[in-house]
Amino acid sequence: MDSALRRVNVEEPVSRLAILSTKFAKLALLLAALALVAAHARGALARFFAILTLQPSAAPDQGVGLYIFCVALGVAIVAIGLALGAMASIWIKGRRGVGKIIATFLLLALLAPYPAFLIYTAGGPPPWLADISTDVEDPPAFLTSPDALAGRGGWTPGAFNSARGEEQLAAYPDVKPIALDMEMDEAFKATREVVQQLRWKILEEVRPGGPKRPEGHIEALAHSPALNLPVAISIRIRPGQDETRVDMRAATRYLRNDLGAGAKLIGKLSDLLDEKDEAN
Repeated sequence: MDSALRRVNVEEPVSRLAILSTKFAKLALLLAALALVAAHARGALARFFAILTLQPSAAPDQGVGLYIFCVALGVAIVAIGLALGAMASIWIKGRRGVGKIIATFLLLALLAPYPAFLIYTAGGPPPWLADISTDVEDPPAFLTSPDALAGRGGWTPGAFNSARGEEQLAAYPDVKPIALDMEMDEAFKATREVVQQLRWKILEEVRPGGPKRPEGHIEALAHSPALNLPVAISIRIRPGQDETRVDMRAATRYLRNDLGAGAKLIGKLSDLLDEKDEAN
């Protein structure tokens, strides 16, 4: 009697690298979501992140969202490396796991829109500048009073690098002083109204006081929309020959390249002040 031999179909195991790549991709997304939560945390949630990041205050460091998001990007890079290794394993050893590799790249694709949006809105590769001024020769100074320091969390931007002025002018030709056909007091009031309209937080203001104090100054703070990174703003209002000149400086904390954010903030102030000047 012929012996009946059964052919056993042994399936190749799923690539362990493929499994790990999917897990790391999920972790990267979780960390990215946590970064957004941490960046905008308030109240008890802010105190929780302060404790988590070993901060002595009731609020976490203002860059906590950026830190966590950078960790998320690092985990995403590891996931990509694992997925590429899994592809090699599947090709050489015939392992299974193509579906998990596809899932990994689909999950990581969810991280791409925010960085892609920042690069797109920057209008091309911007220079490595995070401190922008309408006056590169004599930029407005940041105040170091207790109120200004407290509002910026103890941070004061460093000295403006005037040596890179030509680089800024080439990258952002529209960033220039704002000339208003207004008296000093009127220009100061209009500038303050625009700052409030833009919802920048005013930290301190110095009203122009005649010959002894001809210049006005507004110290403010803005934040990036997603990761809530602080942008220090210094606005100087000074008399010109037949007009009032407004200069603004915007310095982004934690980043060496603000991807054009400072120039955009200056542009918003300039556009709204021009509208007020035309309506005057």
